[in-house]
Amino acid sequence: MLAYSLANELHALDELVRRQVEDTEPILASTECIYVIGSGDSFAAALAVEALSGGRAIALDPYDVARSGILEKGLSRGCVLLALSVGGRTRAVVESARFYREIGGRVYAVTANLESPLARWADYIVELVYGGLAEGIGAARHVVMLAALAKAVSGEKPQIVGRSRGNCSWFRRAEIFVGSLESFSSALYASLKLYEVYGSSVRFERFEQFLHAPIYSVHSVTLFEPVDNEAASRIKLAAQAMKETGMEVHVVEAVSSNGWSNALSQAYTVLGCLYEAVVSDGVSEPAYRKHRGLKKFTELIYYV
Repeated sequence: MLAYSLANELHALDELVRRQVEDTEPILASTECIYVIGSGDSFAAALAVEALSGGRAIALDPYDVARSGILEKGLSRGCVLLALSVGGRTRAVVESARFYREIGGRVYAVTANLESPLARWADYIVELVYGGLAEGIGAARHVVMLAALAKAVSGEKPQIVGRSRGNCSWFRRAEIFVGSLESFSSALYASLKLYEVYGSSVRFERFEQFLHAPIYSVHSVTLFEPVDNEAASRIKLAAQAMKETGMEVHVVEAVSSNGWSNALSQAYTVLGCLYEAVVSDGVSEPAYRKHRGLKKFTELIYYV
């Protein structure tokens, strides 16, 4: 059952994060140019790296990156390609890593599968201590990925803080999830969990872009707050303005002064609220597993 699997993963998260931080070396803490690629949950993790690397990292789409010329430009600058894939089988990520290695670039992989296609193209591997799924969805392993990236890229030792989730009604009611800096990663991750588990259409957007048009198209909004004080203050002002117009607004507040800990903790909050929704709605398995295109779509995405 999905609820049982999610409960087990939530229970194990603190220990998994601790083990991951202990096992990971700060191999990229002094690297000045990092291109980060990933798909799905791993792209959400890549966005956190971009926001929290102090300007050293750029998150890129793995399919586009090998065709845009940016990898060749990165090679001339001595950039490292940081390729994220828990299973190590995502086609676009593997092919981008292969291409960068073949033109002479350095590839660092973050994966739980040392025998995977991605691992074979990597100069260095950050091994994840956990790569399991909760009845087919990425839950604990996403938080573990964030912990590995915090240590590898920034030398940080993040923790999950703020266990109280409060009212989780926002998780199913929001029409759009919005974030800024590292909290944009949280907004994307929340959207992905609803896509997978409920098959429902929910949007995600960067805070500034949301204000410039999407704000007029929705009635229920969830805003994820970053640790940056100025950005968080602007989100609070926007939330108040939206409430005054009658919009339903929820703010997932930053729960730490450390950006990496905030990213981990907001992901934990998303999973906790997902668990509550699954229990309340009696969801036994993710909706995507029942989709008629599942087999063909999986073959498009992964090496199987």
